[in-house]
Amino acid sequence: MAPLMAAAALITGALSDIGRATARELARAGFAIVLDHRGSDAQAKQLAISLERDCGAPKALAIEADVRDREQVAALFERAESELGSIEVLVNNAGVNRDRPFTELSADDWETVLETVLGGTFLCSQEFARRYRGEKGNIVNIGSVTALKGRPNGANYCSARAGVVALTKCMALELAPRIRVNTVTPGRIDTAELRARYRLDEPGNLARLEHDVPLARLGRPEDVAETIAFLVGSDRYVTGQNLLVDGGLFMH
Repeated sequence: MAPLMAAAALITGALSDIGRATARELARAGFAIVLDHRGSDAQAKQLAISLERDCGAPKALAIEADVRDREQVAALFERAESELGSIEVLVNNAGVNRDRPFTELSADDWETVLETVLGGTFLCSQEFARRYRGEKGNIVNIGSVTALKGRPNGANYCSARAGVVALTKCMALELAPRIRVNTVTPGRIDTAELRARYRLDEPGNLARLEHDVPLARLGRPEDVAETIAFLVGSDRYVTGQNLLVDGGLFMH
């Protein structure tokens, strides 16, 4: 599964729990790593150091860029390629929540989430596809089970993630056979965002959340990362798919 040393993977939203786990998993697989983020420079640089020191990444590079901005996205890829060479894998993980009741959603709530989740996936994927000259490229988009079943107060987020699933299929058709495009959709993954949303520090909340998951536990960020690493393994006969990593919570 290990790629050539020159191969690099770019991960957006790299400081999230799933972003960090994905960076570590792909580093262990032999990829150089580009960490796109909009958070703490110090945290991003520390993660880059850890990827090289602890996970065997040939090189790790932290770059701050807003995936909603075409110029910043272009500059992100330009710097990444100048320092690491060809980007073989793009993981579109950047996202944001602005939960409100449907009748209270502002235009800014709607646009910020759509532009980050769906717009960012489009801009980064388009930049990747325009630049890529190889034969085994991979784009992995991060989805959400709420794109399939909805949830209260999340019309903007659910719509954006549903758009990502449709965009994945369109890109898979147009970019084949040189670039494979898939969605990985996490279910209830044990992240800081999920712990805050469901107040998992309060007694009984964790058990209630796990109760209707057939595998009887929350997922780990590493479960998602391992699925991404599987997809970008050499010559997988998989494209245009939405792979759910949800312990059997939502079957379709």
